[in-house]
Amino acid sequence: MTSDPGRLACPLPRCRAVNSATAETCRSCATPLRAWARLRAHPAKLFNAGLEAARSGRTATARDHFAAVVHWCPGDAEARSALALACLLLDDPEEARDHWHQVLTRRPNDATALKGLAHLDSRVTESPDPAQASTPPRNPQNPKPPEKESPKPQEKEPPEKKPATTE
Repeated sequence: MTSDPGRLACPLPRCRAVNSATAETCRSCATPLRAWARLRAHPAKLFNAGLEAARSGRTATARDHFAAVVHWCPGDAEARSALALACLLLDDPEEARDHWHQVLTRRPNDATALKGLAHLDSRVTESPDPAQASTPPRNPQNPKPPEKESPKPQEKEPPEKKPATTE
């Protein structure tokens, strides 16, 4: 904005008036500067809350925080990578793969995304059951993944009857 720490330029491109760093609103266009500053800092606050949730083992909450950051800031590769990792930990490898591919479109040499995709690829090649090797694509109308058929329960044979003994 401005190089003077005691001054703040209005964030609106058509205004750019220089204001006091403590001003509530822009002196020229009345843009709410304090609210703008809080709003601008919100993605960082969400990201940090996501990190805290991940560190304390609340992976689903972490994923939700990272998803909110990505929604607000789709170009944030660090948040998208964190979201991909949370998806992987929540056993959603296809969502993780999608996010890491999006990271690589912006940052082709991103080490985290490359490692994440390599990990996913190794999981697919190591899968002993070909049915588990790939996840079928999700139907956009029904975002839930298709349920896998559960194996039919084996019928138990009745225990052998021992002949009754007479004493």
